[in-house]
Amino acid sequence: MARRVLVLSNEELADANEVPPTIRPLLDEAEEIYVVAPTLTSWMQWLTDDRDNARVSADERLRTVFGHMHAEGLKPNGDVGAENQVTAIADALTQFDADLIVLRLHAPGSKHENRREQRIAEQVRSQFDVPTIAFYFDSDGHVVEREEA
Repeated sequence: MARRVLVLSNEELADANEVPPTIRPLLDEAEEIYVVAPTLTSWMQWLTDDRDNARVSADERLRTVFGHMHAEGLKPNGDVGAENQVTAIADALTQFDADLIVLRLHAPGSKHENRREQRIAEQVRSQFDVPTIAFYFDSDGHVVEREEA
């Protein structure tokens, strides 16, 4: 049982109206939950070095996830992270000694998958000595695959 769970939350997946049922048992068992919302820039924001709007979006995403978790009786902490998701996780791990990392990602090949998500689970597993579970969601917000390592 993981007691300290770090959750990486990306764009559209934060808009779901609830904590996904497949993730909920992991969070119910946790003593502490830390959510990271990476600062994800669009192509144009990246090109023009406009990080401010992306940071505001990440903060809104974090508040949305907190709202869903609070509504279900969970008490998360967390912060906006770096654009590079591996860096965002590394930064979070300096403040939060997680014993499980949960990745909420779009299903590979889906219309919502973005360049940042390609091979992210593999990179996280190779970079950190923390068990990691990747949940892959379809366009409707349903888990289509769970990958553990």
